[in-house]
Amino acid sequence: MEDMGAPCQHPELDSRDDRQRAKVGDQYATRHNPFVYFEEITSSPDCQKNVVDYTHFANDLKSPDTTPNLSYITPNLCNDGHDSPCVDGGPGGLESADSWLQQQIPAILDSPAFKQDGVLVITFDEADSKTSGPSGVPGGTAGGRVGALVISPFTKGGTTSDRMYNHYSLLASIEDISSVPRLGYAGAAGQNSFGPDVFNAR
Repeated sequence: MEDMGAPCQHPELDSRDDRQRAKVGDQYATRHNPFVYFEEITSSPDCQKNVVDYTHFANDLKSPDTTPNLSYITPNLCNDGHDSPCVDGGPGGLESADSWLQQQIPAILDSPAFKQDGVLVITFDEADSKTSGPSGVPGGTAGGRVGALVISPFTKGGTTSDRMYNHYSLLASIEDISSVPRLGYAGAAGQNSFGPDVFNAR
């Protein structure tokens, strides 16, 4: 989590969360860190080791042994395209998001773990407009229609898919790859997970 600062940073139970809006020098938003909304995670010592500021990630990438099996990366409120302009005077929007990706993604793609068997998914949480996406997808598409990039040694460059996916599809795909049961809408009947339309290189 970019700009998270302290490991496992979260509001105390039943207290007000004051990390929702960007401040100069602190553009982290709790709402973009799903892990700290679960007391089982925040009360565990593993939270201090695993829910950390994005600056730790560069060391994680050094070898497959130090790279986590799953990394969830959220840029700060400027670099995720949310704020425009940013509180620090940066342009924000897609310009800042694109610039951040250009700086950060090459290190991931060049890492030994990614080259071995990695999958990188880049997506947004919602579209620019207030409209919903297509209907008929378990869990819905209330965030509107967004795109996703899936980059992997298992995916041929230039691949496209018109199969209907939503964020629960991504969760289902992660759960399937990790051999754990699907939870909530990820486990709903008819929920698509990434298949041979995505993983088509081997």
